[in-house]
Amino acid sequence: MRASAGIAGFFLILAVAIAAPDEPFSQESKEESLEKIRLYARVNINVADVRAERKGRSERVSQALFNELVEIIKEEEKYCGIRQEDGYEGWIRKQFLTAHDRFQGNGPFIVAKNLASAFIKPDLSSKRVTSIPYGCLLYGREIDGFLKIFSERYGEFFINSSDYMDIENFHKAAELDSTNIVAEADKFLGAPYLWGGRSFFGIDCSGFVQTIMNRFDIALPRDTKDQIRTGVEIKREDIRAGDLLFFPRHVTLALSKDLMIHSTPSNGGVAYNSLDPESPIYSKHHDESFITARRVSE
Repeated sequence: MRASAGIAGFFLILAVAIAAPDEPFSQESKEESLEKIRLYARVNINVADVRAERKGRSERVSQALFNELVEIIKEEEKYCGIRQEDGYEGWIRKQFLTAHDRFQGNGPFIVAKNLASAFIKPDLSSKRVTSIPYGCLLYGREIDGFLKIFSERYGEFFINSSDYMDIENFHKAAELDSTNIVAEADKFLGAPYLWGGRSFFGIDCSGFVQTIMNRFDIALPRDTKDQIRTGVEIKREDIRAGDLLFFPRHVTLALSKDLMIHSTPSNGGVAYNSLDPESPIYSKHHDESFITARRVSE
């Protein structure tokens, strides 16, 4: 998907205005600017589906989460063609995007709970307006044990301090060992399986692995077919916590030599399985269809 030189939509106009606020520009200069300016928008809803085509019933190939910045590579009447940070491309409804200049407030902070409730007041008994997914970046002002945030879609809302962390501490505090991996992965236990999903509302196998490994500051591609090319291959007998285990069109996260956690339709979502025939959660299918294991950490 490539940007069209004929785009003269809202995101391009704003980007050119930001780049040269006092200079008038013609249609030709807009077209020239498209080749020079990378246009970004911010996701203004908790979860936005990324579609394969610019229509609501096309395949959900991934999702973009609240405050995520996406590059605008094509703009049409109702949809924008976007590229995510991991290189993934697709279409998002334009109403779920806000032209991005800068974030408002201090930050970034990051949601460390599976879903962080957003309240209309700095009070846990106040009305909840939405839930912000794990891993979303937050900007705002800390007040009375809450982070006060402004959003174009939800207005002013508050997230409790127990639900987010400073982003540097979020990564530094997590050493890649079995205890920490289990603690993070367990936050998604029971999350339903959803093709293309990336949050506790619904998540697929590669989205789950990508999300959890980001906690340990390890960036992975979005899809299983690309994740299998990351890291280094290891023997099955050498599997340890944090390794990625691959099966036909499927990836899981190892918690030990035999125990793994993954999101799969057969389990209804995120659950444990084992490759040990003596285990009550043994999966014969995965044991017999195992392809390879990859280590993505040092």
